[in-house]
Formats: sequence, structure tokens, C-alpha cells
Amino acid sequence: MNVFDLKMGEVAKIKRIDLDGSALERLNALGVKAGEQVEVLSYSLFKSSVLVSCNAVRLGIRKPLALKIEVTK
Repeated sequence: MNVFDLKMGEVAKIKRIDLDGSALERLNALGVKAGEQVEVLSYSLFKSSVLVSCNAVRLGIRKPLALKIEVTK
């Protein structure tokens, strides 16, 4: 299951982030990393991106990136 599979308002724990390089570093700098809780706040029109909250940070993530963030409920 990944972040994009969650419904609005659902909370899950990040299991693994299947990225490397600068994208992974950017997420880690914002506090989005394995072991943290993430909540889906909303989806954009046509579900092209998702707004999540993690460690008091709100972050808009595009669908291809959100599909690479594995979570467990």
C-alpha cells in the first residue's frame, strides 16, 4: 500500500520510500521519512497530487512520487 491508496483523513506509518538522490534528501529534510506518521489531508482535482501532513509539515506530492512512498495502517 502506498500514500496514494489512502483515503482523505486516514493516518498511516511510512514503511519505506523507494527513492534515491535529491528527491529522498528533500523529503528527509522536511521530516518525511520511514517510521513517521503521515495523514492524507486532500487530493487535487482529477487526483493528480495529494496533500499530506507529516510532523506538522504540510506537503503537496505529485502522484508518481506518492506511489513510491509505502505505508502501513
